[in-house]
Amino acid sequence: MSASVLAFEDRPDLIGAFASWGVHRDVVGRSANTIPLEVRSMGTVKKRGPGPSHLLMTPDHAGNVVGIDPHKRTVTASVADARGGILGSAHFRVSGEGHRELEVWARQFGQIARWGIEGAASWGRHTAMFLSGRGHDVRDVCANRTPRSDRARQRGKSDALDSQRIARETLAHPLLPKAFKRAGADSGPDEQHQLLALWNNRRRSILTGRQHLVGEAEYLLCELPLELREQLPDIKAIRPRLAALARRNRRRRYDAPTKLRLQLLDGYRAQINALDREERQVVAQLKAIVDQSGSTLSELCGLNTRSVAELLVEVGDPRRFTEGGFARFNGSAPLPASTAEGPGEPIRHRYNPGGNRRINAILYRMAITQLRCEPRAQRIFANARAGGHSKREARRILKRHLSDVIYRRMIRDLQTQLTDQPALLAA
Repeated sequence: MSASVLAFEDRPDLIGAFASWGVHRDVVGRSANTIPLEVRSMGTVKKRGPGPSHLLMTPDHAGNVVGIDPHKRTVTASVADARGGILGSAHFRVSGEGHRELEVWARQFGQIARWGIEGAASWGRHTAMFLSGRGHDVRDVCANRTPRSDRARQRGKSDALDSQRIARETLAHPLLPKAFKRAGADSGPDEQHQLLALWNNRRRSILTGRQHLVGEAEYLLCELPLELREQLPDIKAIRPRLAALARRNRRRRYDAPTKLRLQLLDGYRAQINALDREERQVVAQLKAIVDQSGSTLSELCGLNTRSVAELLVEVGDPRRFTEGGFARFNGSAPLPASTAEGPGEPIRHRYNPGGNRRINAILYRMAITQLRCEPRAQRIFANARAGGHSKREARRILKRHLSDVIYRRMIRDLQTQLTDQPALLAA
């Protein structure tokens, strides 16, 4: 097959809307020099069988591909050749010595083009760090990708089978994202990104814990006697009601269940206030790291420090994406939903439920904010409404525009940092 442009319509996580390379399909049922191996325990047993014919090999990535299924203390690796045949599988411990043995073992089968690790940011983190430090091309394989076709065909599941599927998935899709959300020649985790992610995860934990406490407190407030409830402010916010309850007449006696409810509510109020203070401290840390990163996203209407930090953590290096690919990544790119349009563009589009929903939520809040105070956003919304779109559809059109705005700003910030970096090093 000659060089062509391939569109991956079923790839919501694809880095970029299109990819171009020379494609060669394996139309032969089995390679004469390929003998797949089946792993049983720590040994291997030869088993002949046809290799998959749907995998792609690109001239730019000639060589074997290694798929790794990581666990807490062990990893299982499988090596696939350029035709998808499994050359071998083995188990290794998650340790410095185990990683070195893994590298030596994989290289005995020939040149390695890429390493695919399922969950390179979680259980496979240490393996990905070791391989990236050794100069290997390490790709992060989403756990949702590998089991789709094989589970539907009831092919079973084991560590060896999973690693083989990861290897073939890495071989079939050369544009899988690099580990640690890096791009270009950069590899390995970024220190500033790690700090931002740690503080951001802590903030998420605070929000989750506080929301649980608020729900428990609301339930107990509803169970209080009516004479106590009538003394509280008639508002939805729970903090003023808890503060008013703390100012109650403590000399008055209540029955044992009511007394316990009041004690629990006092404790919930103290815990909620403590979490509020901790969140403010975490946001201050996030702001310091965001300012140090040189990001100017906070200058955009509708983005505060918390939203900017979330964006920087989830996106990583924006060079991983094209403009359209970023829209597909965050779910703001609509899906075509029309028929009989012929050679023209799709007439109708529908809501895209995929993509990164955290970034999509940021785009939604940004759109709502800009519709209140940003004339350009109001004009886009009005034009969409004049074109026959509903309010919800017009808001999604605005979100798609804001996705481009954020992407361009992140690319501009990165270019500014790369331009200023040589000057800082020279100084």
